[in-house]
Amino acid sequence: MTFAFTGGMAAIPIVEKDIVDRKKWLTDEEFWTFPALGQSLPGVIGIHNSILIGNRIAGPFGAFMSALGVITPAFAGMLLIAALFQTVVDNPYIQGMIRGIRAIAVAIILGNAVRLLKTIRKDAFSIILVICAITIPLFFGFSAFYTILTCGLAGIISIFLESAAAGKKDKDPEKAK
Repeated sequence: MTFAFTGGMAAIPIVEKDIVDRKKWLTDEEFWTFPALGQSLPGVIGIHNSILIGNRIAGPFGAFMSALGVITPAFAGMLLIAALFQTVVDNPYIQGMIRGIRAIAVAIILGNAVRLLKTIRKDAFSIILVICAITIPLFFGFSAFYTILTCGLAGIISIFLESAAAGKKDKDPEKAK
């Protein structure tokens, strides 16, 4: 329920600590694949992450139970907040609490972004892609949706080019000697 305010990205450090550090169900690199993929899908990030991770650990049943575990507390909490909100909306303490939650959400998301950056390949293409993905939407108003599609397409093309280059090296008789 706590993370219903800040979204699925705020829960990632806690989930990572449980799944990677404590239970050792996934490696750090495997784990960070799921938030990256969940972020690029349309819809609620926390549910995407829970479904992808639950499916990886325990198959379809794990995906279902993981999604249910994310949805149920947030849904119940939001129902309670919706019922009480009109009576406390003008309360300065509530407004201050919401401002504080917004501020910490930004810090948590930034922390996750830094951790995610540590898992990318350290080649020129990946670094250029990250820089473009950050600067183009931020400074040029390009839609995040189209940025995700463009970067995803660029990644797919790079894999095809790498595969073609590797295949060409294997077939070159001069290099085989």
